[in-house]
Amino acid sequence: MSRTPKRTPQQPRRGRPPKFGDPGEVVAVTLPKEVVRSLRKINSDLGWAIVTLVENQVAERGSAKPVPDVELATVGTRRKLIVIRRSAFTSLPGVSILPLSGDRAFLALGPGHGIADLELAVSDRLEDPVVGDTERRALLGLRSLLKVWRRKPTLKFETQAIIVGEVLRGHK
Repeated sequence: MSRTPKRTPQQPRRGRPPKFGDPGEVVAVTLPKEVVRSLRKINSDLGWAIVTLVENQVAERGSAKPVPDVELATVGTRRKLIVIRRSAFTSLPGVSILPLSGDRAFLALGPGHGIADLELAVSDRLEDPVVGDTERRALLGLRSLLKVWRRKPTLKFETQAIIVGEVLRGHK
């Protein structure tokens, strides 16, 4: 007789969430030092650097696995970012679309703005008659997911400041 209680579908899984949002596999690999230095220029975390390179290659060649327009990507142990496919969104009023890698970007709001402001920006953009079909589908998907995420009792959104440096025109 097993003494371990069975986990119900509503209970969250224990332990660390997947680093890249999908199940992972530990791999030990020996690389030349110059390759490691080059990977660290892409990302100080070698795993992320390799994933970035692979995603860029897949984006150039075409992917068998379609990239979602919107997803909640895990960053660190318990943090998540709203990540979008940049080519699906032209703009969102009051929202910065900050590139990550390939066609992926995350959304950043100005100081004092939160998830409700993001939902309002999506609704405002949907009312714009110049929005094309592809962007309209992506916006509807984002609005639907925001509603689901906002109502999810195991998920909380909070506003945090990020620091973004911008190179001025005429300077490098």
